[in-house]
Amino acid sequence: MEIIYTTAGLIVIGDEILRGQIIDTNTSYLAKKLRASGIKLQKVTVIPDIVDEIAKTVHDASKKYSVVFTSGGIGPTHDDVTYEAVAKGLELKLELHEELVDIYASLFPMEEEAQRLAIVPRPCELVYIYSPKKYAIVKAKNVYVLPGSPKYFELAIDVIVPQLKGSTPLHIEHIDINLNELSIVKILDKHAVRWKDKVNIGSYPQMTPKYFTRIILEGEKENVLKAKGELFYMLPIQKIQNIENGFSDYHARSVFKDAENQAYIKDALDTLQKCYKMYKPEEIFVSFNGGKDCTITLHLTACVAKLQNVSRLLCLYVTAEPFPEVDSFVERAAQYYNLELIKKEHPMRLALSSLLEERKNLKASLMGMRKGDPGTENLEAFIPTDPNWPHLIRVNPILNWSYKEVWKFLLKHNVPYCPLYDEGYTSLGTKSNTVPNPRLKNPNNSTLYYPAYTLADESAERQGRV
Repeated sequence: MEIIYTTAGLIVIGDEILRGQIIDTNTSYLAKKLRASGIKLQKVTVIPDIVDEIAKTVHDASKKYSVVFTSGGIGPTHDDVTYEAVAKGLELKLELHEELVDIYASLFPMEEEAQRLAIVPRPCELVYIYSPKKYAIVKAKNVYVLPGSPKYFELAIDVIVPQLKGSTPLHIEHIDINLNELSIVKILDKHAVRWKDKVNIGSYPQMTPKYFTRIILEGEKENVLKAKGELFYMLPIQKIQNIENGFSDYHARSVFKDAENQAYIKDALDTLQKCYKMYKPEEIFVSFNGGKDCTITLHLTACVAKLQNVSRLLCLYVTAEPFPEVDSFVERAAQYYNLELIKKEHPMRLALSSLLEERKNLKASLMGMRKGDPGTENLEAFIPTDPNWPHLIRVNPILNWSYKEVWKFLLKHNVPYCPLYDEGYTSLGTKSNTVPNPRLKNPNNSTLYYPAYTLADESAERQGRV
């Protein structure tokens, strides 16, 4: 019957460790190797070179954990007492092992040293290590007795751990967020309860290169990825550093659930679903310039694409005197939604012509146009381009959304958006024709502006365009 190893204990033996004369690196090396094999290192104990104390610790650990490792105390000197202690703790004999005598005779010039190293707990198994000369590790019952030198410890672990059949290997993901750990503690507490016994969630303050908090998620891969997706939805998305592939099924489900009670969201999703019925996924692309409206179109499209099992969205980004913040955000969005991003230079008409020359299969462009934008008077949800433009069907899912609805959606669904909107910009054009909206100037500090979502008068949305 095959043994499944689920838990492990490590006993670090040596007065030199307790005196601080030697830094223990074996623990972290073993922990990483075991985790990758689906075995949990549940306890590490550091104890002195005292036979009775080692014996009791080994005895208790061998009964509690699937496998036990000891580190240190197996050299040829008087204070190397680990073999004696392990034999006592496991109630085994301490005897000379003839095969070990032969092995160590080739490694040590003095016969006395070889003889001393070959007195081990019996019965036992030998695990052979080649580095480059052959030596052996003793396994007594479920206890591996390892040398303390990191060089030989690591070589032994590299041989032993792959032979142990663990449970499903644990998957680890992390999120780095530019916030103090205390500011997200309620979110983490709620998430930890939600994923109890499925995903281990820990948070760890980091100081380099600047202060941030690292959140670690650990468990079976499917659960970890789901938990990470949900956590992306709960955390302030603008503060997350490693946002790559952050969009998940959870985001899509949340939007569809919201659409049950919000007609404007349902209408947009209906338009997009109709588009995907009319055209194949490879015939559709999103026209994306980093603005808030096309960001919503992108997010909604990603939701529908999840249902359609579309692996990757194609996006066209046409640049014209862009803000550095917009360029940076577009790249960030490409990571978050796992986009295939194509960049073209202004003007738009030439950019579209170039794209269609490269991708002759494209038929529909998803737009972020809303009523009130210039040239939208006669727009409909589905409408061909003008006669003198490259032939496409323009799809406008949020055509009837209000400014208030735009920001309600972005904030409620924690959609990443360009940070310029937090600096008073309410409508983004080029760098030369866009300034913060004067309506949002802070009366107490003329250099500061309130965020775009605080604008009360929707008719003033474009007052930052000059």
